[in-house]
Amino acid sequence: MKRLISFLLTGIVTLSLWAQPTTSLFNNMGASVYMMPGSYMIVNNDSLFNHFGKIQNGGDLRVAGDIFNTDTLMGSPATATGLYDIGGNWINSGKVFSYQDSVMLNGDARGSSGAGGNQFIRGTSVTPFHHLILAGTSGSVKTQDINATVDGILALRDHELATQQYEMLVLNTSPSAITKGSGANGYVSSLGLGRLSRQTNSTVPYFYPTGTPSSITGLPFYYRPVDMSPVSSTQNIYGIRLVQNPTADSYDVAKFDDTLCSVNPHFYHRMYHTEGTDAVGIKMYFDKTADGGWTEMAHWRNNNIWNYMGRPNYGSGYGFSSVQIPSWSDFSTHPFALASKKISVNAGPDQSVTLGQSVALNPTISIIDIANVQWSPPLYLDYDNITNPHSTPTENTLYTITVINSVGCVAHDSIRIFVIPDVFLIPTAFSPNNDGVNDLFRPLSKNLEKLRFQVYNRWGDKIYETDVIGDGWDGTYKGVKQDLGVYIWKAEYVLSGIEKTQTASGNVTLIK
Repeated sequence: MKRLISFLLTGIVTLSLWAQPTTSLFNNMGASVYMMPGSYMIVNNDSLFNHFGKIQNGGDLRVAGDIFNTDTLMGSPATATGLYDIGGNWINSGKVFSYQDSVMLNGDARGSSGAGGNQFIRGTSVTPFHHLILAGTSGSVKTQDINATVDGILALRDHELATQQYEMLVLNTSPSAITKGSGANGYVSSLGLGRLSRQTNSTVPYFYPTGTPSSITGLPFYYRPVDMSPVSSTQNIYGIRLVQNPTADSYDVAKFDDTLCSVNPHFYHRMYHTEGTDAVGIKMYFDKTADGGWTEMAHWRNNNIWNYMGRPNYGSGYGFSSVQIPSWSDFSTHPFALASKKISVNAGPDQSVTLGQSVALNPTISIIDIANVQWSPPLYLDYDNITNPHSTPTENTLYTITVINSVGCVAHDSIRIFVIPDVFLIPTAFSPNNDGVNDLFRPLSKNLEKLRFQVYNRWGDKIYETDVIGDGWDGTYKGVKQDLGVYIWKAEYVLSGIEKTQTASGNVTLIK
């Protein structure tokens, strides 16, 4: 059973109101206050001011208003206990020794300085939190007015931690040192050079639940996390901030290198590498429906354009799609964005089709994220807005395919379809005089698939036969040149696209 106000006082504790920096119910003017494990103290409806003195909290210290510290606050060095449960602001201008204790920003409508659950981490001294827990009114904002560190767990729950222009540095190298609610419930936002930073010593992914500040009105809100996977187990620190509208932030999405065709105009991430030298795998998450089907990553470098970062890996996680660069080491400039490469389409080689038959168009497209396909003209096509339509042309036709991906990149190519009449083409005369012109008598149809071809003299003797498409009679029989005159031919054949076997016959004149 917990003990109420179980602590040892040395010196003087003043319970009157203290005028600076605000009125307080509990004012420590020089005492040493020791709260033992299992004890708790409540400062109801007001604040606590540790002006001169030390408070060592191994129990449960609950303050409805603010905690001011200008001297020493500390947890219990011997036990994993000590909770500061505050409804107002955390204001530290002294020394804090956290050990294994927890600070819970538990703002709700009762807190005088944390009305509505919106609370601040303030003061002139950086607080080295052990566990920092965001609690209180659901969806409330906890705002930094100074840098802070956490060497235990940063528990975001369903709240926004607004670092503003400051850094929240998580020193705990465990990948699970940041916890949050589901989806966009619980995230870190920043402004300017502010960021969420993490110290790493492992090659597993480190999670950065970044979102855009709720304080910025008139722009869409984005929660888009990032995973950072160091390539080495040595110590590094990487930091990230999510920013809306890169162009408005001086990083024009219309300026990119020759490999890219588009850069995400909605948001980008600022990424920092402030300790260590190891490369890191960067995995950016996005919503295909809301953001577009991005397939690459781009880095704004000192040439003042977005630059292609190399071939990525694709995946998903946390309810998003993802693009990952497996190893990256250039953080000399900080903007990184989702992007799309120029796309290509090859309509394929020109084709021939027999009149009345269909041919499939089979283009090769460099992307799978196709938003729109259009064939032009739409004549003779079963569909003009699919990747692989069928054409049944009645005349030679030039088709152009236009492909657009989900972020507006465009590619074109063309293909000709030649229509071959459904007839058996063969000359009526030939001159086998070895002048290189019309020396062979043979079928001329280019759409033959099968052939049996025979030639007879006037007495009905078969003097030539072949089933090889392209071969022909040279005007001889058993090596002897045949007389000028009329000869009879017969053919059985199959044309492309027509399964049935057809027959034809006629006369040919052998001339000089």
